[in-house]
Amino acid sequence: MAKLFVADSSQKSIENLNHFLVADGHEAYFFDNSKTLSDILKEYKFDIIIVDQNYKGMPCIEIVNSFLKNPTHSNTHVIMTTSSPNKEDLNKFSSLGINHIFVKPYRYKLLSEKIKYAINPNKGDHGAFEPEILKIFLESTIHIFDSIGNIAIAAGRPFLKTGNDSLSEISAVIGLSSPQIKGSMSINLTKKLLASFLFKMLGPNAIADDLGISDMCGELCNQIMGRAKQQFLKKKGMSFEITVPSVLSDPYHILDYKSSSPVLVIPFLYEKVACVFVEFCLEINDNYEPVEPEKLQVMIEEGELILF
Repeated sequence: MAKLFVADSSQKSIENLNHFLVADGHEAYFFDNSKTLSDILKEYKFDIIIVDQNYKGMPCIEIVNSFLKNPTHSNTHVIMTTSSPNKEDLNKFSSLGINHIFVKPYRYKLLSEKIKYAINPNKGDHGAFEPEILKIFLESTIHIFDSIGNIAIAAGRPFLKTGNDSLSEISAVIGLSSPQIKGSMSINLTKKLLASFLFKMLGPNAIADDLGISDMCGELCNQIMGRAKQQFLKKKGMSFEITVPSVLSDPYHILDYKSSSPVLVIPFLYEKVACVFVEFCLEINDNYEPVEPEKLQVMIEEGELILF
């Protein structure tokens, strides 16, 4: 059974949702301002919150932030519903790390799948954590930091992550998929370190504003994954498609991992301080057929970074 928090002003939506949730054995708390949100957060623990963009009782972003800023509820799965999606609002939701956006009317099956994952994510002690894969991501990160920013970093001790909150000020997430491997890689950095990259790449007169810093984070994520993709092909005969990085910069953003595998974090130290956190959440298909590099339209040259 899952516990859901629902903020919706449409009585028809409430009745329909309640019907399906009860039929599936779930419990829902429909927010109606009879209790303050702060009291509700103290009294209850939820698996999922569903907030309609046009909820009349309180601004939807304020509701979401109340959960994300609360340590007890910061890892709650967030779903935003809307009847009139537009690019500006979608970007606003994305900056918070809300990647589950349902456009009304939506099928209950879609919500049912999210509920099943929330209460049973199947995050056991499995995943793509073999030493060769670890080495590829370690080497790729160190190489890119050194070659692009002339910044020397050292890998710390990897650890398994709990929750989906960010480990630093700005994050970039990039997905990968193929019959052989799927999942995501993310990088979390401080604004100070990203600004250092900008100045070293573009000179002391570079503009290190929020946009420039966010773009730098996305570019680093893209470069690390491009290097890793090159090495996966050379060393393991694997190839995969990668997405455009999603950059998250809201102070309370959360990350959406593209796999149910555990999330492994590799911290990197710069000047003896852990300020770079590279995470990957991968699933490997052990039955894949290795790819012969010469059969792909990809050029691999030792010592040269190829962008894909």
